[in-house]
Amino acid sequence: MQKLLNRINWIKPVGNQFDYINFSKRKRLIVFSQLCIISAIAAIIQGAYDLFDGFPLVMAMDLLIAFILFLGFYINYSGKPIAAKLLVFIFINIALFLFASIVPKETGIYILFFPLIIFYFISYDYENRIYAIAFTIFSIIINVTLLVTDFQPLGSINMQPSDPSTPFLINFLLSIILISLGINFMIKLNHIGEELLLKKQEETESLSKELQDKNQTLKKANEELDRFVYSTSHDLKSPLASVLGLLNLAKFEKEKTPETVAKYLEMMEERVNHLDGFIKDILDYSRNSRQDIVISEVNVSDIVSEVFLANRFLVNSDKIKIVSRIDLNETLLIDKNRLIRVLNNLVSNAIKYCDLRKENPEVCVSAMVKNKNLVVAVKDNGVGIDDEYKERIFDMFFRGTELANGSGLGLYIAREMVLKMKGTMEFESQLNEGSIFRIIIPIVKSAS
Repeated sequence: MQKLLNRINWIKPVGNQFDYINFSKRKRLIVFSQLCIISAIAAIIQGAYDLFDGFPLVMAMDLLIAFILFLGFYINYSGKPIAAKLLVFIFINIALFLFASIVPKETGIYILFFPLIIFYFISYDYENRIYAIAFTIFSIIINVTLLVTDFQPLGSINMQPSDPSTPFLINFLLSIILISLGINFMIKLNHIGEELLLKKQEETESLSKELQDKNQTLKKANEELDRFVYSTSHDLKSPLASVLGLLNLAKFEKEKTPETVAKYLEMMEERVNHLDGFIKDILDYSRNSRQDIVISEVNVSDIVSEVFLANRFLVNSDKIKIVSRIDLNETLLIDKNRLIRVLNNLVSNAIKYCDLRKENPEVCVSAMVKNKNLVVAVKDNGVGIDDEYKERIFDMFFRGTELANGSGLGLYIAREMVLKMKGTMEFESQLNEGSIFRIIIPIVKSAS
C-alpha cells in the first residue's frame, strides 16, 4: 500500500526549499487516496461476506461502491481532486443512506459516518472548508432522516444477515482504521508545522542578531565618521581664516600691488570664502546629526529679525524689499538654533536668486501657528525653479541653476534639520515667477 502511494508524484518536494502550503495540499491528496483505497478494499471484503451469506444483490452493490472508490482514486491521481472528492463523498453518503435503510442497526453501518465527517475536513483546506461543512450537514440530515422517520427509499426490503456481529466488526474496524489515518495525518501535519515554525523562529532570531550587530557596527562607523568630519572641518577653518587675513592685508597695499596681482588676490579671496562656506555647511550637517534637540522659549519675530540682520550684507540685498508678516504674539517652545539655521538658508537663497529685472523684487517671511504647528513661509518673486529640477532640489550637492555657486548642501541640510525637529519642508515654484518654501514644525508642549 505505502509503496503504491509513494509512487505518486504529489509527495515529491518542489524545489530546494520546503513549501509547507504545497506540502499540506499534497498530503491531503494522499490521505484522500488512502481513504479511497482502504474503503474500496473494505467494500470488496464486505461483498465477499455478503455473497457467502447469500445476498448476491448486496454483493453487487458492494462491488459498485468499490468501483466508485477506485474511480475516485484514479480521478484524484489524474489531477482533478475537486471532481474526485465530489464523486466519492456524494456517492458514499447515498450508498450509506441506502444500506442503512435496509439493514439492521446492529450491523453498525452508522459508525461509518464518523470517519467520513473527519475526512471531509481533512480533504478540504481552510479556504475550501465550506465544502466540508456542507457535506457534514448533508450527512447529519441523512442520519436524522433515518433515525426519526420510517423513510425507506428502496421500499420494504429488509436485509437480515445471519450474524450481524460480523458486518459490525468490519464496519467498526474500518472506522477505526480511517479515524486513525485521519488523526495521524493531523498529528503529522501539526508536527511539521511546528518544526517549520521553530526553524523560522531560529532563522529570524539569527537574522535579528546579525542585523543588531551590523547596526552597532554601522552606528560606530557613523559616529567615528561624524567625529572625523567635525574635527577635520574645524581644523581647516583656522588656516583658512589666516589666508583670508593675509589677503585682506595684501588689499591695503594697493600702491605696491600691480593691478593683475590685485585681481588674482580677489579671485583667491572668492575661492577661499567659497571653501569656508562649504566647511560651514559640513559643520552644520555634523552638528545636526550629533546634537540632540535643544528646546527653549522662542520669539519668532525676533528670530526673523536676526536672520534679516545676518543677511544684510549679501550681494543685491540692498536692492530687494525684505519684509516680514509674523502673525504671532506669544513665545513658542522650539529648537532655536536649528530654526535660525533653516531660515537663514531659505532667506539667503531667496536673496541670491532674486530677479532684479522685475520692478519690485521682494522676499517675504511669514509665520503663524496652525494645528499646534509653527508654519513659516519664505516667499520670493525671483528666478524660480525649473520643473525638471524640482524632484532633486533637496538632494545632497545638487545645484539647480547655473547661478548657483554654493556647495549644494544648503537645502539638504535645512531639510535634515527640519526632519530632526520632526517637521516637514515643502515648496512651490514656477520658473521666472518665484518660489515659496514652507516649513511646518510641531510646537513642543513643555521644555522638559
